[in-house]
Amino acid sequence: MKLISFLILFSSLFTTVSSIESGKKLLYKDATYEDEIRTVQLYPITGNNASMLQPAVAQIGRMNLVLEFDDLVQDPEDYRVKIIHCNQDWTKSRLSSIDYLYDFNEFNINNDQASADTKVSYIHYNFRLPQVKLPGNYLLVAYRGTNENDIILSKRFMVYSNQVSIELTSTLNGLTSSNRSQQQLDFKINYKNYELINPLENVNVTIRKNERWDNAINNLKPSFVRDGLFELEYRFFNFENSFAAGNEYRFFDMRSLRNPGQGVYTVDWNTYPITVKLMSDLPRIYQAYSHLEDINGDFYITNLDAGGGSIYSDYVNTQFNLKTDKPIAGEVYVVGKMNNWEQNTESRMQYNPQVGSYSTDMILKQGWYNYKYEVKNDTLDVNYLEGNHFQAENNYEIFVYYRPLNMRADLLIAYGYYEMNPTP
Repeated sequence: MKLISFLILFSSLFTTVSSIESGKKLLYKDATYEDEIRTVQLYPITGNNASMLQPAVAQIGRMNLVLEFDDLVQDPEDYRVKIIHCNQDWTKSRLSSIDYLYDFNEFNINNDQASADTKVSYIHYNFRLPQVKLPGNYLLVAYRGTNENDIILSKRFMVYSNQVSIELTSTLNGLTSSNRSQQQLDFKINYKNYELINPLENVNVTIRKNERWDNAINNLKPSFVRDGLFELEYRFFNFENSFAAGNEYRFFDMRSLRNPGQGVYTVDWNTYPITVKLMSDLPRIYQAYSHLEDINGDFYITNLDAGGGSIYSDYVNTQFNLKTDKPIAGEVYVVGKMNNWEQNTESRMQYNPQVGSYSTDMILKQGWYNYKYEVKNDTLDVNYLEGNHFQAENNYEIFVYYRPLNMRADLLIAYGYYEMNPTP
């Protein structure tokens, strides 16, 4: 049914959409609001080939973030961007745009390219984000024409200052937690060079694992306030700062459709779009930990058939399959950064008792992908099909927010990026 629905969708790509979409409600998170908007990426330009795998975080005064996305139509449209300052809990702050922007809050997306030699036509867009005046959480909102309600996508990004410093007090080898299925970060904040008024109330810390906001630890308060040393200590014993360790991510290599890579079973060129069937997976809950150098649930777009370039990568119908002896109690989803970790209709897998397998389809762009299977159930762990291993390599970020007395918003006054169990 999903493939049929997709074909119906694509049959309309050659017509001009004249009516404005209605009923779109802005979500203060990473989201798309039309099926044609795909492969949204926001990342820093660092000159490194792996820059698109970095989080959407920039230092104040050094804004180097770029937005990329595709619109699965044949002709370019007039898209614009606005930027919203948010508090630490991702609610809109009380600041006006003149408080945090140097320019009028309406930016044209002028860089667009049509896809080349692809079965599925699309327009690829590129936009360099403007400088901002204040550190904090921000929401980028792209919309059609001059109608700010005709939203096509929203994307979170963060801008930080180095007003205070973060110092880890635990190791990064995954052994700090007393629970062998957990990982935790112990740390302290030094504010000797920056005055914090009533830090116990006005400072909030967020810890994020592998760039996921859906299971981030928010509003973390210090376990100890050492006024004489100008330190806030975050060291807990009841797992307040702990995450389920998880496992290394599964992956598949779709960089070439003519010479399929690892994880790809078959490629069917006779369908529209091209159909890629992945190798069948098995649950890993009872398997011993095995190190695999992954990209922590992320993905990157490239094409080996046409020499790289985002506009040469095609969109394909990607089929996931998970074999189990019997149905799992609860719902099974396939998630990754490719779908913003969303447990929704597209990512939910259906069980076929005749073949003993869960399956679902996703429309994805050629590239290299990480993914995992999650279970939604009141009694089973979300990582029931993957397992939790303290040895797993994961990326963690610490965000320190502070609201000064004369400010109507939370500021991001420190940021730290750490790799648990880094590869030697």
